[in-house]
Amino acid sequence: MNDFGTHLLEQFGGAPDEVATDLRAFSETARVLSDEQKNLIGSHPLQWVGIYEGKVSASSRTLTSLMDSLERQGIPANKAIIRFIEKNQSTLIL
Repeated sequence: MNDFGTHLLEQFGGAPDEVATDLRAFSETARVLSDEQKNLIGSHPLQWVGIYEGKVSASSRTLTSLMDSLERQGIPANKAIIRFIEKNQSTLIL
């Protein structure tokens, strides 16, 4: 692999297999957020949620508290999807 490719992989987190694993985990987490949006509105209205490895790992009324909870569990914030769950799902028209 050339220097550019090596540098690019380092920016994404390391070796190709590590990057692929991280991307699969992120994809699963994003799918949960999308598929479970209505359930999240019902179970976590007006709360911040941290979704990691395909499940809601933490929720809180404040972002600071959510981040503290993720840290206590050893969940890296940069690998979790963090969203505020509004009562009404917004529709985006692109």
